[in-house]
Amino acid sequence: MNRSKIKKVGQEVIKLESLALTKLSKSLGNDFIKAVELISNLNGKIIISGVGKSGNIAGKIAASFTSTGIPAIYLNPVDASHGDMGIVEKSDILIILSNSGESNELADLINFSKKKKIKIISITSIKKSLLSKNSDINLILPSHKEADKLQTIPTTSTTMSLALGDALCCSVLSLRKFDKKSYIELHPGGKIGKKLKTLNEIMDTDIPIINTQSSIVDAVLIMTEKKYGCVVVLDNDKKIKGIITDGDLRRSISNINMNKKATNIMKSKPIVATSDLLISSAIVLMNKYSITSLIVTRQNKPIGIVNLKKCLEND
Repeated sequence: MNRSKIKKVGQEVIKLESLALTKLSKSLGNDFIKAVELISNLNGKIIISGVGKSGNIAGKIAASFTSTGIPAIYLNPVDASHGDMGIVEKSDILIILSNSGESNELADLINFSKKKKIKIISITSIKKSLLSKNSDINLILPSHKEADKLQTIPTTSTTMSLALGDALCCSVLSLRKFDKKSYIELHPGGKIGKKLKTLNEIMDTDIPIINTQSSIVDAVLIMTEKKYGCVVVLDNDKKIKGIITDGDLRRSISNINMNKKATNIMKSKPIVATSDLLISSAIVLMNKYSITSLIVTRQNKPIGIVNLKKCLEND
């Protein structure tokens, strides 16, 4: 097979699967809404099961739910039949993935769950399958072709199942009070968690400040003490009036009286940010305006300060 043919086959596979995903998106209806509502009201955990490739997808979906604060586990149906069924409790919800809906390995798990009156959500392609008939909510994959030349290897079907699991997880997440802080708490050591850190987590609250009556000498002393290379000028209401940087001092030193008010050399519109700004965004902001320190504010009052070096260390 020549190189252009290889590329063409790859493109055809991706195109086929992307068309299937579009079809899946359009197929979502009341059953999907019911499934999201059921999971949102969960008191126990989500148990996700499947055989073979469906099992691999089930494991990933379980991991996605868990990473967003919803307890979920993957249960191998074969292991369930040999002692692991005890992990299934009445307060749980069972999600079963099976393209055909007729996998023999699922029978014991389905029967056990029915006896315990545990709600079952199915993800399958066959409406009249054994799995569908025994499920409370059926999420039916639209008709599709597997992407391999024999149309037998789980490809398109597993892609749709994974996307449907993601859709469930993200839809449930949109209904819950789960924010960046919650995500970081569950991913303290991960790169993703670092990327979601905000200025609130690293800012210094010991801010170099002076008032509008302070002299330039006062500004120099505070700037030297705090070591941020700037001072924030506040008015009588403790709101930001302006900022003076060490660069401002150097540019003005030859033609100013050091005993004059600091307001004579301050910039009236400093670059500021809110505490919920991502560290990565703060770095972009500082680079854009060629500054090395950023004032963190709330209602135009300073609540913290960060420098570029600290941001880069935590990004």
